[in-house]
Amino acid sequence: MHEYSLVQSLFDRIGAVATEQHAVAVKRVRVTIGDQAGVDPQLFQSAYEIYQIRTLCADAPLEIARLPGADLTLDSLELEVP
Repeated sequence: MHEYSLVQSLFDRIGAVATEQHAVAVKRVRVTIGDQAGVDPQLFQSAYEIYQIRTLCADAPLEIARLPGADLTLDSLELEVP
């Protein structure tokens, strides 16, 4: 369940960036998950797929990079701006 709260925080951050950039959609989300994060990548992916429904991320795939020794970081967003 920890992963769901992390994904909710991720969507809060994505929403803030999208608003700041006047985005109409998010096209791609890339995160890094490392050993220090204590996150199960499969559960994180599943939570993302649930949260993305009817959001700016509805069609945005989540790319997860694994990096030993790293924490959980939002690496990049690909936004659609008018």
